[in-house]
Amino acid sequence: MSVDNRSLSAALIDVRHAYRLLADYQRRCLDMLTLIGQQFPETQFYNWKTTNGVAPTPPARVDPRTFWGWNFLPLYQPSILFVPQVGGRSHPGVGDWLLEVRIVTDTEFELGSGSLEPEASGFKPAEEAKSWLSIIIFKCVEEVPEGHNWFHQVWGNAPWPEDTEAADEQGLISVESGPLSICQLDVALEDMASKEAVKAFCDRAKRLMSQKLKIEFVAP
Repeated sequence: MSVDNRSLSAALIDVRHAYRLLADYQRRCLDMLTLIGQQFPETQFYNWKTTNGVAPTPPARVDPRTFWGWNFLPLYQPSILFVPQVGGRSHPGVGDWLLEVRIVTDTEFELGSGSLEPEASGFKPAEEAKSWLSIIIFKCVEEVPEGHNWFHQVWGNAPWPEDTEAADEQGLISVESGPLSICQLDVALEDMASKEAVKAFCDRAKRLMSQKLKIEFVAP
């Protein structure tokens, strides 16, 4: 076996370890997302999207060879959207709200510009990065144009509060944008090691956002 073959063999061992670890991590993320949804029992799943600017895994009818490797990591930075079971599921009216639960696995991801696939080897060291969980509520406080739905025109065109404002002393980030009042609360993903920690974070988010957005959340 040549040196190159030995290097490849060792690298493939790392790849097998990485895939197994990734499968466990994604299972844990999905379980956490389920638990968070249960803390908002008045809501139902609405939609989801990757939020790092990379489309999710292509459907079976599409040739995968034309896509980036990043397209096959859809839980790298996903946002899961929930809306109340009563109200404007698609077309929101005044008083309607949407819950976004966002996971940022790696804060050092850089999409860059143009059509070049991001090179992970060019990112800052993983030890310098962070992993975050965010709960974000978007509440309609003004009428939105007829035909505009939550996913494409309302949430899809709204900013994240973190992009324009700093957190207050309680960690809440708030912003007014067009017809929306938006609140965001972040926590380090490493602090979500137990069901109790996840529930406590949800309770904190609901308490702070209820006061700010005048929403009466339902107890689980």
